[in-house]
Amino acid sequence: MKEERVPSDVIKAIFHFLGEEAHFRFPANIPKIHSAFYELSEERDLSTLFEDFVFDTSKIFPYCETVDYTLDILQKSNLLACINPGLDEFEISNALSQWNIEETELFNEKDIDLLKKAAKKFTDLVKAAYAL
Repeated sequence: MKEERVPSDVIKAIFHFLGEEAHFRFPANIPKIHSAFYELSEERDLSTLFEDFVFDTSKIFPYCETVDYTLDILQKSNLLACINPGLDEFEISNALSQWNIEETELFNEKDIDLLKKAAKKFTDLVKAAYAL
């Protein structure tokens, strides 16, 4: 039986491609992370990945329950760690970076190319948080 893809798999896959660089870290700036995923969802070529995401743009930042839920479950499953004494950075675990995404059959080849592109754009969007 083929595994069915859920919206959290999209975020997990994007983080997987971030983690291909050993111990990839990014700011644990929750509003910035939600905003980055919102911006990705608004990109025409990436929007198909985010069809099941609902963003509440009436708040101070575009909040998405799926993003919040996924950050939580990835941390609870030790695939994403909030590190440093100030808990101000996330680090992608080795298990997530080594996840064999092709074996899951959750994503086709076109989706995988889009996920890699989304991971690069996500990196650019959250890196700006370091500059603040």
